[in-house]
Amino acid sequence: MIAQLILVLKMSSWLLVPPPSNVAPITLAHILRPMDDTTVVVVRNFWATWCKPCVEELPLFGMVARRDRSLRIELISLDAPRDSAKVRAFWKRRGFEGVRVFHMQQQLRTHDIDAIAPEWSGAIPVTIVQRGSRRFVYEGQLDSTTLCQLIERARQ
Repeated sequence: MIAQLILVLKMSSWLLVPPPSNVAPITLAHILRPMDDTTVVVVRNFWATWCKPCVEELPLFGMVARRDRSLRIELISLDAPRDSAKVRAFWKRRGFEGVRVFHMQQQLRTHDIDAIAPEWSGAIPVTIVQRGSRRFVYEGQLDSTTLCQLIERARQ
């Protein structure tokens, strides 16, 4: 299954759907809230418009979202809170459907990062794949193979 998904992702990388223009604000309290549905795999990626590896991996989340609608994919921008217009313009220009896009309304401090994921150093991009109590944190730029493996591990 993973090999088939990877092949489909590689073959369909040019099929980007016109982007949505909505970017919702999000707070640390929302991120730390326990998940209501422990049967759904949630993929949370922390990124910024100024982070080249972050921007390069964003299309991967759109491709995975289109192939597996059962996933909940949340892309959380860590651009400065005052840069909401910049994040919205970036997303309108380069975004895609199938994911939820948020802009962090506060700058994260070390204790905030530790609260989100103690194993996270604070570097971006970072992706957290979670289903119920199963949780995997991946720091650095993802490739399709690694993302698919994290998702499958969360489903087990």
